[in-house]
Amino acid sequence: MELPTEIGNLSNIRWLQLCNNNLSGEIPPSIQKMEQLQVLDLENNLFAGEIPTCLFDFNYLLDLSLGENKLVLKNARIAPRCMLMRLSLRSCNLSGQIPIWISNQTDLAFLDLSNNNLEGTSLNGWLKEISQLNKSAFWLPNENDLLLHDLEVFWKKLKRGLPNKNLQLYTFIDLSNNQLSGEIPNSLGGLKDLKSLNLSQNKLSGRIPSSFGGLQSLESLDLSHNNFFGEIPYTLANLFELSYLDLSNNKLKDRMPSGPQMDRMNDPNSYANNSGLCGTQIKVSCEKVPSEPKLKEEKTKKSNSWEIWFSWEMAVIGYPSGFLSTVLVMYVVGYFNITPQPGRRKRRRSLVRHGLFGFLCI
Repeated sequence: MELPTEIGNLSNIRWLQLCNNNLSGEIPPSIQKMEQLQVLDLENNLFAGEIPTCLFDFNYLLDLSLGENKLVLKNARIAPRCMLMRLSLRSCNLSGQIPIWISNQTDLAFLDLSNNNLEGTSLNGWLKEISQLNKSAFWLPNENDLLLHDLEVFWKKLKRGLPNKNLQLYTFIDLSNNQLSGEIPNSLGGLKDLKSLNLSQNKLSGRIPSSFGGLQSLESLDLSHNNFFGEIPYTLANLFELSYLDLSNNKLKDRMPSGPQMDRMNDPNSYANNSGLCGTQIKVSCEKVPSEPKLKEEKTKKSNSWEIWFSWEMAVIGYPSGFLSTVLVMYVVGYFNITPQPGRRKRRRSLVRHGLFGFLCI
């Protein structure tokens, strides 16, 4: 079933929710006639084709949800007239760079671009202005007149509904399952009110920024299935509201940060396939033999082996030397003289005893 073009005649509609249906075809351009529109939710349908640029020309649109359709966003140079607070384009077969115009949406409190084919070597340019994001922005004019729907998000790897009355408490960024690469900019740590950050299943690399310790409101952090290396920053111990952490399938190593909150993050699956990690959370000891004592021990072993070799060498050399010395002395004193002289036998025996004693001492 397609969305009829006559829907544009509902010019006074401020909230249009048609999610979770089997609507197909293209989004009719006539929808731009709904000039008072504030909330447009067409998620989880079968819409196809290009996302009409007219959807970004509404003056009052705050919530645009087009996720889980077969849409394509071709015009990356869109300059939206509206200042969105919520944007969901997940599972829409989007490709190419993250549209730079999104970074100009300084009132944005909820962004979901997950499960697409977005790519890029750096998030720096894209996040140039998005650090302005704050939870107080999620406010809808005349919201008492609107029956706002619950917000469906993938929170901690489960699909959950956030009650509309609590929307002002959450800020949310989900860029998971794309082809993003490069390093995470330090500026991301400036999002003081961010509640959930999901950058999993990308090709991001480098070190996890220590600036993440500034995400004071963060409850959920997922950086799994990337190429991060080095240590887990000790500043994560400052995230006292953190209740979910997944750093699995990276190249992290060394001692894990410890603290009242980090010690509770003790699910081994959250750190799996990081062969260099150690810490109480995963019950892997970080005790290592210091390199200096080990070096001394090796020197001692070498010294002992040298002494053993030297003693045997001296024994081998000393044995024939002592024997020849004894024989020579005996020859000089006339022990080998055939004709015995009177009074010499007693002296010869004494010398022999002394000579043998000297030989044995050697």
